[in-house]
Amino acid sequence: MKTHRYANSLEEMSASCGAQRLACALCGSTDAQPVLEKRITGPGAALPFCLWRCAACGLVRTEPQLTLQELEPYYAEEYWGGATDPNWIRRDQRYRTGFLRRFRSEGSVLDVGCGLGFFLRAIDPKRWDRYGIEPMPVPYREAARSLGTDRILNTELIAAGLPARRFDVITFWDSLEHLPNPRAILQEARRLLRPGGIILIGLPNFGSYQARHFGEDWFALSLPHHLCHYTRETLTRLVDHCGFRVRVMEDRSGPENYHALKHSLLNRLTRLHGPRGGRALYYAAKPFLHPWEWISTRWGGGSSLQVCAERVAAEAAGFAN
Repeated sequence: MKTHRYANSLEEMSASCGAQRLACALCGSTDAQPVLEKRITGPGAALPFCLWRCAACGLVRTEPQLTLQELEPYYAEEYWGGATDPNWIRRDQRYRTGFLRRFRSEGSVLDVGCGLGFFLRAIDPKRWDRYGIEPMPVPYREAARSLGTDRILNTELIAAGLPARRFDVITFWDSLEHLPNPRAILQEARRLLRPGGIILIGLPNFGSYQARHFGEDWFALSLPHHLCHYTRETLTRLVDHCGFRVRVMEDRSGPENYHALKHSLLNRLTRLHGPRGGRALYYAAKPFLHPWEWISTRWGGGSSLQVCAERVAAEAAGFAN
């Protein structure tokens, strides 16, 4: 998809974005300010998408927010991993399974937005009772083919109607930012977890150095797919509000951060200098990417956040159960 920004000031963004139409998905406030605008060339037309920051709680959201059916044409085949380096997939899943092992070694797990099923396939079926939810048809078919239609549900979490207190772990790997109703989703996750159960969340860090430096060119911005954009503060507030206690929240550095940095730089150089010139400049800068990634992570945070949060008791959370 081709992209370009055409609003260069707050006044221009306010004029072209118009008044925001949605209440904040976290606190319900309608007071917000536009922070970025980007035009995406999609099926049939080029649409402007605006990012609004809530004045009350700071959560950033995308408008307009497309439905699943409207979003489907924006997902190219490679989005689901079809063009991804197998070595990269293995490294990514090694990190995620290692993160899981820090908190649980066995039990029942539900992966929400499981995509092609890479994570579920990577964990030991002798230790884990594995289930996944994937509403998009293309990745669902592949996940169901490898894990079974009795294990992968082609629906959304709330519509699935799963029994209460069924799971020990529920994971949201690069999926929570795709959902327009995060409070309802995490409250449903809490209902599905057994006492002491945990959620694991991995998503882009909108408060990171890369997000601030690259803006519209940031690789993890991913418009129009990402509907909410989280920082440490807004993600903590969301998790707390939904009846969880954060046990660990950390920046993810290393290969994933490097991957995001190199693609963000390539996006920026291509936009400014065209495909040929941008690629030439990218290769000239490539030797400096590893030290750049190391320094930027320590000074400005990694491009993604990894969270483990525990379900708290009903009386502490203020919930009925």
